[in-house]
Amino acid sequence: MLKENLKDSGEILQNILTQPLSIPGAQKDVSLIEAAKSFNPEEAISSDLRNILLSFTHFPVPTMRLIEEMEIIRDDLFQT
Repeated sequence: MLKENLKDSGEILQNILTQPLSIPGAQKDVSLIEAAKSFNPEEAISSDLRNILLSFTHFPVPTMRLIEEMEIIRDDLFQT
């Protein structure tokens, strides 16, 4: 059961990090991991990561769902 929980949690987290997002201001759909990897502090104002984080503030309901899902994963992992 632990192995299944870890596998399921890993798949969910992988989807969260690698799912392409349509973000206003981004030149193309970009995932969180791509945005983080390509982040350049010297170009922070125009970065995809900044645009993703701004979209989180503009869309609080989906952002809260994402946070809740990640909290469920955290709780599942710490309970096993």
